[in-house]
Amino acid sequence: MKKPNPFDGLTDDTPKYTVKETAEKLGMTTYTVRYYDNADLIPGVERTSGNIRLFSDRNLAWLKLVHCLRMTGLPIPEVRQYIQMCLKGDSTIRARAELIFKQEKVLHEQLKTLNQQMEILKYKKKYYQDLLAGKVKDHCNPGKMEPDITPKK
Repeated sequence: MKKPNPFDGLTDDTPKYTVKETAEKLGMTTYTVRYYDNADLIPGVERTSGNIRLFSDRNLAWLKLVHCLRMTGLPIPEVRQYIQMCLKGDSTIRARAELIFKQEKVLHEQLKTLNQQMEILKYKKKYYQDLLAGKVKDHCNPGKMEPDITPKK
């Protein structure tokens, strides 16, 4: 089965979404949408005569990509550089690919760290479930470093 393309349907250049609508469609805050636009990370955003931003589907695709890169920790100047490379065209494909490959490695490391943290939380969740059910005594509280000297039955 073919994996879904996160950018499917985002090719229309017709300006039609306000900042609020854009934020709702993408699950972002209006602040984030404005911030990315003010940072010149979203090519081609149009404005009405009243200076209201209007985003097209293509702008939404840019926003998705920019947000993804930011969430992996890529600094704004590097995101901007990536956008500029995209706009230059095919001569920058190798450099763009290298940046994406690098960010994939960064994300894999983040996932590894998050999975390690999840294991700790799963352990603590089970511990608290058992504690609340009266199955164990509180022996794993960092603030209560006394050993559990209750005789075992």
